[in-house]
Amino acid sequence: MQRKSSILKNRNGFAMIMAIFFMILIATLLTYMLSSTAETAKRTTNSYLNEQAQLLAKSAVEYAILEVSGVNRGGAGGCRRIINSQYPNSGASAIFDINVTINYHGLGVGCTGMGTVANIQTPESMGTMLIDVYVSDSKALHLTEPIRYHRRTLQKL
Repeated sequence: MQRKSSILKNRNGFAMIMAIFFMILIATLLTYMLSSTAETAKRTTNSYLNEQAQLLAKSAVEYAILEVSGVNRGGAGGCRRIINSQYPNSGASAIFDINVTINYHGLGVGCTGMGTVANIQTPESMGTMLIDVYVSDSKALHLTEPIRYHRRTLQKL
């Protein structure tokens, strides 16, 4: 004759409660891991896009210097003030908008009416350019944290 203890009857219910508790614990850990992975991916993407914006700003400064140095500033239309472009393609597929503004200072010839200061010329230099570059993300990306990078450069002509 076997006797069943009341402790053994309650053990089946306790095992079920423990199983449910462990399932909830594992589900919570998996949810945390997924959200952490998504946050890491978002930070990596933002870091990549910020770095790319900085490199584009540096390239835009070099391009502006090339544009200005390649023209006769004494002639008609020789003073370039604004250069706008998009990267990598123009239009709806653009990722970044790049806006360059150039202010000339101390030029003796050309660039009249551009807010230049007094004629400051030396044998080494004809004047100075103040180049402002703004790189911002395109509206088509729909980023939650928009990217905008500004670079200011002073360049001798």
